[in-house]
Amino acid sequence: MSSAERFVRHHRRQTDHAISRAYARLATDAIATATFHELLHCARNRARRLLDASVVNGHHPGVDALVNLSRFTWAHIRAVADWPGTSASWRPAVCSLAQHLIGKYAVPAFLAASWYATDDGYAENKREWFVAHARGASFRSLDLPIEMTRKMEHIFLASRDHLAVEHAMRRAELLALGASDELVRAVLATRSATDLGNGAFWRTVWLFLIANVHAIDLAQVGPMIDFVQAIRHERVAVETPQGIVLRDPPQPSFSMKGRTVQSMLRLIQDWHRSLGLANGGLTWAASPLQPMMIEEPSQDPSAPPSVWQLMELTNGAQLRTEGTALHHCVASYADRCWRGASRIWSLRVHRGEKVRHVLTVEVDMKRRAVVQARGWGNRAPSGKPLRLLQDWAVRERVRLAI
Repeated sequence: MSSAERFVRHHRRQTDHAISRAYARLATDAIATATFHELLHCARNRARRLLDASVVNGHHPGVDALVNLSRFTWAHIRAVADWPGTSASWRPAVCSLAQHLIGKYAVPAFLAASWYATDDGYAENKREWFVAHARGASFRSLDLPIEMTRKMEHIFLASRDHLAVEHAMRRAELLALGASDELVRAVLATRSATDLGNGAFWRTVWLFLIANVHAIDLAQVGPMIDFVQAIRHERVAVETPQGIVLRDPPQPSFSMKGRTVQSMLRLIQDWHRSLGLANGGLTWAASPLQPMMIEEPSQDPSAPPSVWQLMELTNGAQLRTEGTALHHCVASYADRCWRGASRIWSLRVHRGEKVRHVLTVEVDMKRRAVVQARGWGNRAPSGKPLRLLQDWAVRERVRLAI
């Protein structure tokens, strides 16, 4: 049997398991179960590619979309049987089906991702937003995590099909406030691209960055956001003689009022020096992802080969060492790793006894995606390190979202 045939059989088994789990999830709702059965029959006969979606972290996006559309039967305005189907790939197929069932008015294609959103904090909200907007409500009138102006709404609804809803919302906010494309990319490379909480405060941060963009090295945008997030919003796990305890953020009332670029950079430098002191004892289990090691012979036969190693970091002390080597704030991620919100990897190159830290990589396991990659001083990856990261992501079936 060829590898292609094995892949097809494996995916078919995964799809069958996903369908079985879907029936179990809907077992207590007779109407949703009947609708799911009808939708599944329709997909198999009129949109077979809808079931071709890859299974990620146990989730089959195509099946999840059918489940969620079944749960929203109350919002359907057209019959399942009247959908003509489509030969398009699974994402456009989900969009076409959702638009048929619910859309009194046309809805931008990127919003259809709400029907297969599962693990993120806004999953159910996004489905409700889709329904309300499809019924004619302006998007900015909905109960959103950030206040949306008319200009933001216009930019948001024109977002490209591949953008996640949170990314599109943050991007629209920044552009409408006057941010440059470069600043937008710098912000979207941080956790603020998906964490839309505390919207009113973060808008003061965006206005500060926009007003001072010419005085700020864009490589410092990420550390600045990490710093503010850590001191104002994140509870911290601290190892004590009584065990690990969660403590409130050190400065929950931190404000951007009266701050200058110079004062912010001084605060960040002081914070960098203190990183790891409180959480250096934290440890966590490794993720299921596998490390990578590649050996390259030296052009000089007498010199040792170069060995590139991508390894996972599993305790606070390792994060502190990584942050010191590359002059960034990854040590502040110990609490996130301990809670399972992030996984941190380090790309290094060994030449004999010498080891050089090259790149720090953050993986969001819920999304199975690389969400950040930073070199020395928070520089973006390029050249060989970026190519190695891309190769590893393909091998481990991890999406690059950087």
